[in-house]
Amino acid sequence: MRSFRRSRAGQIIIPALFLFPTLMLFVYLIYETAKLSREKIRHQFAVDAAVFVEMTNYSDFLNRTAYVNGAFPMRILDEGFKTTMIDCDQKANCHGPRSLWEIMCRRGDFPMKGNCNPGVPQDFQTEKSWNIEFGGDGYGKNSAPPQDATDWDMLTILTMDDANSFWINWDDANQVYKLYVQIYQLLGSVEDAQYSVLNRLAAQHNFLKKSYWLNTGTDINEAATAANLFDSAIGPLSSQVQYKCYRKLNFYGNKPTGSMFQPWQVYAPDRPPAMPQTIANCDGLFHLMWVNPSLTTKLRAPLGTSNYGSLGLPVNQLWSAPKNYFNHDFNQDFPQAKPAVHVTVAVGGFSRAKASVWPDPTPKFQVRSFP
Repeated sequence: MRSFRRSRAGQIIIPALFLFPTLMLFVYLIYETAKLSREKIRHQFAVDAAVFVEMTNYSDFLNRTAYVNGAFPMRILDEGFKTTMIDCDQKANCHGPRSLWEIMCRRGDFPMKGNCNPGVPQDFQTEKSWNIEFGGDGYGKNSAPPQDATDWDMLTILTMDDANSFWINWDDANQVYKLYVQIYQLLGSVEDAQYSVLNRLAAQHNFLKKSYWLNTGTDINEAATAANLFDSAIGPLSSQVQYKCYRKLNFYGNKPTGSMFQPWQVYAPDRPPAMPQTIANCDGLFHLMWVNPSLTTKLRAPLGTSNYGSLGLPVNQLWSAPKNYFNHDFNQDFPQAKPAVHVTVAVGGFSRAKASVWPDPTPKFQVRSFP
């Protein structure tokens, strides 16, 4: 009996010879599947980060342009002119002194909140949309696109009616003119610098390419697929933005005549001063930057083919599957000879914020990515 039992115990060796190789193949299969999944996840994270960083360039430009169009000139001219009171004693229809800020505001010289009412608070703590706009004579510039009765030929910052209604002397009018030009030349330089930076960064989409390269270690030109999709989806920036500039500026003031019968007389420059071109694409004095709403609409439009409620621009990025133990080329299993990862990225005002460049310039643009 002992001999018979010893002979049965050896029978496990034969099935084991078949089982161990099968187990090893199973282990290799799990390993190769995990390796393939790891590569896919790595490229997915890389393209997510790359398009988010790339789209941040556009978000920053839109927010900064909204500040230059609205909040910056409003605050600067508020600080400069709101406490400067102009008397109207013995002038026709005088109802007491009025601030220089209100006089210029009613001429549409700068955007503000509250229809040229100095008492309206301007803290913008709770507003979802910043209703900053031109008042009085400049109301037409609040349209989309901005229009003006003079077709952006000349802006009169202090009119003859202002000089006839208030004691705005000639020297003060000249100082206001010079300060106004300096303020808007500075704003124009800021906006031009922002636009130049966006053009330089978006020309080759270097942020996208370098971010993808840093996270994958592949050739930096591997992200060309995603970069080309940005070009085709957004289009040339030059067709989406437009500088609004005044070619001439005019003003009026009271100058003493030395005559007892007419001691003061209203004067203006012999010729309205022509504004020099200090920045490219702006023929005159910068006034605001117009960004076509079709661009901002496109950057957060619903993606009709998405099952996840995705918004914005769809981006596909091809990547190469690694070699495996079974010597099967997974790349050939896809139509483009490579697998692809996908992400959708959007720019807009989220959480009920109404982000806008113009009108109602509200710098609340954010970047969000979707599946």
